[in-house]
Amino acid sequence: MNFPLIRLAIRSLLNRWVTASLTITAIALSVGLLLGVEKVRTGAQDSFSNTISGTDLIVGARGGGVQLMLYSVFRIGDATNNISWESYQDMGCLLYTSDAADE
Repeated sequence: MNFPLIRLAIRSLLNRWVTASLTITAIALSVGLLLGVEKVRTGAQDSFSNTISGTDLIVGARGGGVQLMLYSVFRIGDATNNISWESYQDMGCLLYTSDAADE
């Protein structure tokens, strides 16, 4: 069997080897970059899930919830304002009351 179309395509690639190699290199680079970014994204997501998995409740003064979570779990950013001792005791009383109601 004679394949003139395939032979023509191979000759065309040989005549334009620079542009063909640049195209293949660009495609390979973009696929590698896409896979690398996806690997970093899933790694960061897994790391975040593993870090935060042992945390049930974060209690703090009023303010930005994200800032409180970042500081209390990851030690990133500035600490939020402290809560008063009375507020802490009130929350403890609520916690013990709900535990007793569950039993």
